[in-house]
Amino acid sequence: MLSVYNEILEIDKRLSSILVGFDDLANQLEFSVIGSLSDNTLIAAQDYPGLYKIDIKTTGFANFQEWFDSFELAWKDPAYVRKFTPNPKEKRVSKHRGNHLPEWIPLYLGKSKRISKRVGEHVNLAMEQPTTALKLVSRANMNLNNFRFSTIKIEVANYDLIMPQLESFLRDKHNPILGRQ
Repeated sequence: MLSVYNEILEIDKRLSSILVGFDDLANQLEFSVIGSLSDNTLIAAQDYPGLYKIDIKTTGFANFQEWFDSFELAWKDPAYVRKFTPNPKEKRVSKHRGNHLPEWIPLYLGKSKRISKRVGEHVNLAMEQPTTALKLVSRANMNLNNFRFSTIKIEVANYDLIMPQLESFLRDKHNPILGRQ
């Protein structure tokens, strides 16, 4: 048993040396804006593995706090609570406070082996379904909002090792306001 543990420690040591500079590489990755979440054909065309980011347009508000108060009131409507949907994360929301109100705010960031399927779930899943997603079509109070999505195509053999690290780094960089993490 000790030899197995020692082998694991050796692999960990080698991985640590390989991952030096990984954050610098991750920081160079840029999302490409694909288009509107209302375009199911466009979503379906993104049939590849990688990372995706969903943004919401913020027009019509004077500042971030005014926009966020309105958004949070709608998002936390009792009809949508405890329905396997992500919630605002104060840690990430606070990163946007005090800043100017950009045209687009990062709403959610995730990874998927098949972006088209996962982004489609965020748009079209019914509120009653037990898969965690934004479920935007099921939220009648979100119909007037404008959403877009961006992706980074990443095809790697070691997806389960690499992608969680990239997702975590980019989540810390962009601070999407909704999430489980």
